[in-house]
Amino acid sequence: MEHKIWYDDQHNILIQEVIGFYSTEDALNAGKLYKNAFEGKPFRHIIVDLSQAGKMENRETRSITNKMLDEAGISDVVFVGANSATRMIAKVLMKLGTLKANSNFVKTRADAVNWLKDRRK
Repeated sequence: MEHKIWYDDQHNILIQEVIGFYSTEDALNAGKLYKNAFEGKPFRHIIVDLSQAGKMENRETRSITNKMLDEAGISDVVFVGANSATRMIAKVLMKLGTLKANSNFVKTRADAVNWLKDRRK
């Protein structure tokens, strides 16, 4: 997995960069990292940077990704750099209630940080 996940202590936000193809195995591995990264942290906020993302393996991968976000108790997720097709798929999933977290799409990581910080007020 060349994807990157780390906790930004300065902003109290988990950041995930999806780089290239995203498989079901990648989604399961990310879910394990989410839980560990949030232990003892004040907020369960995540930025998912899709600016370097490739295709997602299949529909099951999207479902597992949402399940992993929910199981980690993530309250707010913001997507950066998503193309229009990805945004449309994600919006449909959000309306279907498969993702319980509040979510948004923005163009830059700075916009993502600001959106998440506004959620804390």
